[in-house]
This record gives sequence, structure tokens and C-alpha cells, in this order.
Amino acid sequence: MASGREPRVAVVGATGTVGSQIADLIGEREFPCSELILFAAEAGSSDSVESAGRSLTVSKLNSPADLTTFDIAFLAVPEIRALEIIEERPGPVLIDLSASGRPPSKVPMIAPGIVPRDRVQDFKAHKLIAVPHPAAQVIATVINAIGVTSGFVGATVLAGASASGRERVSDLFNQTAELLNARLDIGEEETQLAFNLYIPENGGALGDAIAAQATELAGGGPAIAVQFIQTPAFHGEAVAISAMSPTGDAREWIPKMRAAPGILFIEGDDPAGFVDAVGQEAIIIRLRPSGNGAVMWCVFDSARVAATTALWIAESLWFPFS
Repeated sequence: MASGREPRVAVVGATGTVGSQIADLIGEREFPCSELILFAAEAGSSDSVESAGRSLTVSKLNSPADLTTFDIAFLAVPEIRALEIIEERPGPVLIDLSASGRPPSKVPMIAPGIVPRDRVQDFKAHKLIAVPHPAAQVIATVINAIGVTSGFVGATVLAGASASGRERVSDLFNQTAELLNARLDIGEEETQLAFNLYIPENGGALGDAIAAQATELAGGGPAIAVQFIQTPAFHGEAVAISAMSPTGDAREWIPKMRAAPGILFIEGDDPAGFVDAVGQEAIIIRLRPSGNGAVMWCVFDSARVAATTALWIAESLWFPFS
């Protein structure tokens, strides 16, 4: 993919939670690009986004044809919008972040620490690469780190509001304020977000998709079951993973966790909450041996993980040996 020139890059959905993180990371990591153009996910969005201290103008994407002259386009938009662009195949390599809620398909789905960087070039001919759900990436990273190749792994995903976009964050904020002031009035068709844990309407399907993605990313291995829970946290995400050790001693997993890329392993009684993960690119993990296995508490910034993975794919495609 590298051609001796810097690529022209587009971020579609730059005003969203993940899109704005991609724009910021491009500046922060000094990703070499001859041009960076930001497009809004929908009309009426903010007209500027910060990128490494600079304020960049956000344009309206009139049609997929607007992407024709670009080399790389990040699709940080809802699935229906992303599929419209993918169907047109306007020309650039499309890095699709909307695939996070879909089961695996023939579209390559890759992530750092799971696919070697020098192998990403093998997928360039597809012109379309999917970014996995951050929770699937976390589960696969843990499975690969501890080396479990059979048995059963159970995981509960606890998602903050930002995982569903800025509108959900705003809704949670408004409901929390109204509830604290005894003014909250929830309609029959509405769900209380504030001070509530619940399985969202698509929770079952999303849990199954995350499990299927994690299985593919881990290259098979143990059977995986995932429960998806929505939490009243504004930002951050967590996965509680339970696994059995083939040897009966999960303490042998600790040095493996310490050495695994992308993992910040902590010991002792550090509570490691959502707030500790916000802004982090690494997965923060605690391990507690239990019976013949262990329970692993993993907290991470889902938007940051997704954005970092997307940019890593672009870096690996265009500058594989840097």
C-alpha cells in the first residue's frame, strides 16, 4: 500500500464519540497525511473538531462520491450510513467502525496484538476492513494472553453511555439531572437510563455478535458466551471474564498478562473503575484466582480502543515498516 507519498485521509462521522477520537489521534500520533478532511455524520453537527490542539473544520458528506479522491476513509457512523458508502465502494480503503455490532463476515476484521502488523498488508486488496467491537477485542486479547484453547469462557459486558454515541450521553445527563430534582417522567416507550442497569433491546444480539467476533479474533479456542448490560456511567466500559485453567492454577496467567501487549495489569486492591480507563489506550486488568480458574476484571475506554485500532490499521496499511 505504501507508495512513497502521504495518503489523503477522510474521517466520516468526525463529530461523533469515536470519530472525534480518530481525528484527535491522527494529530496526536502525527500520522503522516497529505490532507485530512473531516465529514459530519449528519447535518447540524458541530462544524469543528479538535485535533492535537488544532480546530479543524467539519464538512457535510453529500454522497459517497465525495470520498473518491481519498486513499483512506474511516467510517465512524451508524451502520445504515456506513453500508450506503460501502455499497458504492467509492475508491479509498474503507476502515469500517460500524461493523462492531455485526457477526463476523467475509470482511477482514483485525486488531493490534491479535494480527501481526506485517500481516495487515495481506488484507489491502479487500479495500474494506472492519474494526471489531472493543469488548470482543478485549475478550480475544485476554484469551490469547492466557493461552486458553478449549473449555468455556463467560463474559459480561458493562457498557457506558458513550458506547452508544453522544446523544445517549446527553440523554443520560438530562435524565440524571431530572431524577435528582424529582422531575423525571419516563414515557411508556422510554427506558430509564439514569441509576439503572438493564439489558437493552438489542442486548442479546449484540452479546452474540461480540462472542462470535471474539471467537474469530482468538482463532477459535474456547466456547464464549457474552451478556451485554447497559450501565448509567457516562464513559468507559468493562468486561468481567470468567475462565477455567487447564492446570487448575490460574496464577500462572499473571506473568502472561504482564507481558501481553495492550494490557496494563494491576495487582493488589486497586479498584480499577471506569474512570481509571477514560483516555487510556491500554486495557486495565485485575485477575482474581477462583476455584480452578479466575475472574478477570477488565476496564477500558471503548471509544479510545476503537479509534486506536482504526488508526493502527491505517498506519499498518500505509507505513507497514515504520
